[in-house]
Amino acid sequence: MYSFQAGSGRRKNKQLVRLLYIIIFILIIALVGVTFAYVKAARVSEATSEALIARAVSEAGSAQNAVYRLTQSSGTNTASLLATVRGHIYTLQSLNTLTANIYGAGTLVADADLLTSCVSTLDQCDTRLQAGSVLTDLTTQLRDQIDELVASFSGVQ
Repeated sequence: MYSFQAGSGRRKNKQLVRLLYIIIFILIIALVGVTFAYVKAARVSEATSEALIARAVSEAGSAQNAVYRLTQSSGTNTASLLATVRGHIYTLQSLNTLTANIYGAGTLVADADLLTSCVSTLDQCDTRLQAGSVLTDLTTQLRDQIDELVASFSGVQ
């Protein structure tokens, strides 16, 4: 009639259990690998963020030093000091772009509106300098803007 082998159900169960053990082992290995990769990526992201902020703080401080030299200068090196300040502001804008590209739109290291107003003030300074006009009020305004920019980093360091 029917041929029936004793114990065949147990063998199938043992094979199924072995297969499940192998699958669980592979999943554990995959989980450990994903966890390791995530932790490593998080450390790299944190280090990148710290480096960007440190560079931004440095640039803001350098811009502040240059603008203070500008407000105290006799006028012979005004053009070069304005160019130096502009370079630091441009670097801060570049860091903002880089940060937004890495971490997503809206993520900035420096206030974009404040940087834009600094560039506008620098443009006005250049225009007046070429016309031979006095820059005292604009350099004071620029100094105040950059002081505000530096102050925005005070809690970040």
